[in-house]
Amino acid sequence: MDKQTKYKQAKPFLKWAGGKTRLLNQLEGFYPCELRQGHIKRYIEPFLGSAAMFFYIIQKYNIKSAYLTDRNEELILTYKAVQNKVADL
Repeated sequence: MDKQTKYKQAKPFLKWAGGKTRLLNQLEGFYPCELRQGHIKRYIEPFLGSAAMFFYIIQKYNIKSAYLTDRNEELILTYKAVQNKVADL
């Protein structure tokens, strides 16, 4: 399964203060031209929260790698649990 197929249906599963889900279409106008042209291949998210931006961008653009982090350790542990044990959940 390729990355595009893998993430096609992925959406945030958490509500998060400051979440961007409702703003994703409006924010797209502020993305770098290089992203729209396919020159940007790496996505770095220092404030992951609900991961709305990540899920949106990974589905729409040709991102080859992503570094996702947040200061909230419990949030990151939650994402790791989902990543590593999704079938168990």
